[in-house]
Formats: sequence, C-alpha cells, structure tokens
Amino acid sequence: MAQQVFISYASADKAVADRICGALESAGVSCWIAPRNIPAGADYPSAIVEGISAAHAFVLILTEHAAASPHVLSEVGHAFNGKKRILPFRISQAALPEDLEYFLSLTQWLDAPEGCTDQNLKRFVEATQAALAEHHIEPPLTPPRPRRISPAAVILALVIAGAIIAIWKFRRSPGPLPVPPTPPIVKIPPTGNQPETQEKKIWLNPADGLKYVWVPPGSFMMGCSVQDSECKDDEKPAHRVTIEQGFWLGQTEVTVAAYRKFAVASSRPHSSDDKLVPVSGVTWAEAKGFCEAVGGRLPTEAEWEYAARAGSTEPYYGAIAEIAWYAKNSDDAPHAVGKKQPNAFGLYDMLGNVAEWVLDRYFDKYSPDAAATGPEVEQPLVSNALAIARGGFWESDASGVRVSRRLAQEKDGDQIPIGFRCASDHR
Repeated sequence: MAQQVFISYASADKAVADRICGALESAGVSCWIAPRNIPAGADYPSAIVEGISAAHAFVLILTEHAAASPHVLSEVGHAFNGKKRILPFRISQAALPEDLEYFLSLTQWLDAPEGCTDQNLKRFVEATQAALAEHHIEPPLTPPRPRRISPAAVILALVIAGAIIAIWKFRRSPGPLPVPPTPPIVKIPPTGNQPETQEKKIWLNPADGLKYVWVPPGSFMMGCSVQDSECKDDEKPAHRVTIEQGFWLGQTEVTVAAYRKFAVASSRPHSSDDKLVPVSGVTWAEAKGFCEAVGGRLPTEAEWEYAARAGSTEPYYGAIAEIAWYAKNSDDAPHAVGKKQPNAFGLYDMLGNVAEWVLDRYFDKYSPDAAATGPEVEQPLVSNALAIARGGFWESDASGVRVSRRLAQEKDGDQIPIGFRCASDHR
C-alpha cells in the first residue's frame, strides 16, 4: 500500500528523520522512509523512485548535510519532476546550492532554526496534514446543484478553513539566504546505532603540538556503503562493528612541522616542505613509531572508518569537493591541513590530501569475527604482510576517496603519498 508522504533525508540526519516519521505516523499520516520501507533484496534506487512516485507529498529534512548530498538532490529532482508537493523542514540556514534552490524556488517551507523542537514538530505535522487535506479536495466536474447546507458540510468547511490557515504557517522562501561566515555543523542527536555527538572535546597534545578530537563509543556498519556501486571486493562484506571505548584522534593529519622534531631526534630523513602540509612518504613503521613517541598509537582500521563516517552511511560524509583534496581540485599537490570542511566529529581531511596508515594487517576481505579494536588486532608484522592505508590522496579520483576504500600497501614503502594521524587513549 502506498504511503502518504515520502521522507527524504541525509544519513547524518536519520535521528531527526525518524522523529518526524514517528510524529507524522502518530498523527495518522503514513510514511515511506528508507531503509525501513525497502524490502530485503530489493534494488535500492528503484525502491526509492517507486516510493516517491506513489506518495502524495514529499517531506524533505533540509539541513546542510541534505544540501550537500547527491542522493537527496536526486530524490528532490524526482519529486519535482513528478509534481509532488514538496514540504521542506528547514533546520540549516545556510544558502542552498543552485541546483537544489532551483527545485525549491517555488516551494513553501517551515523554518526551524532552533531544530526539531516539540513546537516546530507540531507545526510541521499540522502543515503536512493540511497539505494532504488539500491534495484530496478535487474540484467538481460539473457545477453542483443548489441544495440545503447540511451540518456535515459546515463541519467539512471548518476543517478546510483550518487546513488553509495551517498552510499559511509555511512561508515563501525570500530567495537565497546570505552565507554565514562559518556554517554550523548540524549535531546528530544520540540514537540507535549512530555515534553520539556532543559538544566537541578537543585536547592539545603537548608532545606533538597537535589538536585531538574526542571520538565517543558507538557502533556502525563497516565496509561498502549503502547505495555505493563502486565498492571493491575487499570492502565486503559490510558488517556491524562496535567501538566500545571512546578515544582521541588527531583533528588533522600529522603535519610536516610536527613530524620534523621526531625525525631529527631519531635521525630520520624529513621534508623541508611547507610545515602545515601533511607529512607523507613515511613507512608504516615510522608512522607507528611517531605515534608511540607522542604517547599515542595508530588507529585501527575500524576506528578510522568509524571516526571518518561520524554517523554517515554514505560513500562520502559530505559534498566531496567541500571535504576533500583529490584529483579534480588539488592541482596535483597536497594542501595545508584543515582547509576543507570537517565531518560531524570535527575531523578534517579524513578523505583526500594524503592517505593514512592504520594499524591493521591487510586481508582481501573482511572477517566479521576478527578483532576490530584492542591488542588482539592483527598487525602486518610478518615479512610478507601488507599494511592498510585509508582515505585516498590528492591524486585519487572520486572513487578512490570513498570512506570505505582500502589501499593494500607494502609496509616498508616510503615513496607513496601516505601520511597518518594518531589516536590516543589519554584520559
């Protein structure tokens, strides 16, 4: 049976979407929402299109994550072309990308700068009910015959009037909004299996002079992302991993300046490049040695992907050009750290710029039973073992900087653009 509304959202906003879905269904409005309404084994994109086509209205959770999501843009385009009533619940006040603004230019939306509060949720449910009521009011094919007005007709007229009043709570867009100097990061309320984000905790490690961000415990699906058609065999099977203990992770990749002091003290060669670019061309053992020297360790592969996703289930945690230096925007060179947008945990350059060593030994497929954290994680210590680098680098194409992409590398190689960031269990 077709649902009355289709709910479109970015994966980072799943908590808000679930709350809106629950409120609408409690008010008697049936909803189509992924992944709940996608049958097992169904083709994901086809199910999305069918859900949009069958719904009477299209609810859009409009945040900066949604504005940056190509999947949300595609869903809005389908709704627009299908002449669906689009009802945006706008949380982010940042200006819209031109393509999304085009689809929404004639659309009324509910502004909710305070977030998904009870009051804003109530207003949105009322407006959605009003829009659906309007959908069911069809003009008569022939002029009605004069007849006596019945009490039931009076009640119906009052209901319609109330619906029209509720519709006016949606105001027309005044056009493109000014871009704030620093767009706010929409926080993901703790729910289900998504990581819990909170007021970000940052620690300055005096040993390397770098900032570290607290990554709270949680669970996630590791490996090939939902809707990702470019996954390699070694990114499968996707499997649930629980990060039981929170940890600190370098907010940026280790810079040339931070590495230089360690290199001099240990008689290692070091670069004289711009001190703010990430160090690269280091071996797995050198990266591991640096982290240990500053009181930390290399993150495990599971910790790295969990931290990089920061609650996202998509191939990228944002619009790729806004979060990563890669082949299309890098000018064939690394860039100073921290110049692109961070993810929801406040981590910079998790994708692109330089690839990053992680602790684990490489195997060509995942073993869901293998240790993901702690001392039991298998490291590439035997002579024929390969190490793993994650995140892609400045010459990678878009496929190469997907969050689940894995690079099998000789652990002693130092002529490749691989750097690293350190984790710490500092308390």
